[in-house]
Amino acid sequence: MMQHKHEIISSDKALREKGFRVTKGRLKLLALLEHSGQPLSIQQILTLWKGTPPNVTTLYRSLTSLNLSEVVRRIDLNTGIAHFEYTPDRPHHHHIICNDCGTIEEIAGCSLRALEKEIVHSSKQFKNISTHNLEFFGHCIRCTKI
Repeated sequence: MMQHKHEIISSDKALREKGFRVTKGRLKLLALLEHSGQPLSIQQILTLWKGTPPNVTTLYRSLTSLNLSEVVRRIDLNTGIAHFEYTPDRPHHHHIICNDCGTIEEIAGCSLRALEKEIVHSSKQFKNISTHNLEFFGHCIRCTKI
């Protein structure tokens, strides 16, 4: 897998650059996502939250606005539940998810630029692609041994 060097962007800098006020709650939320090692659902965030957790509605609204501003990324893991990850200091990437146990592995890099160009070229209604989401599903080594 291709390794990319990237600048580490602090949570407070990411918030300021996107026009958000830097609050303890937002910093705590981003720290949870940044250090989790995998995308988290709202329920997982609430479980990991130390101290008094935020209201679920407030948390969902925060994540939605942070996603729209590309401070976090919403990931579809085919569970019917939204998952989120911290993204300002990470290059574009994808995931592979085990259908049985839910293990998630990050796939470094993305080599779909040529495909994006081909799709735009063949499209009758679109002039460009700003982003894409692509997740892979299969069976991890542990689950195939069972």
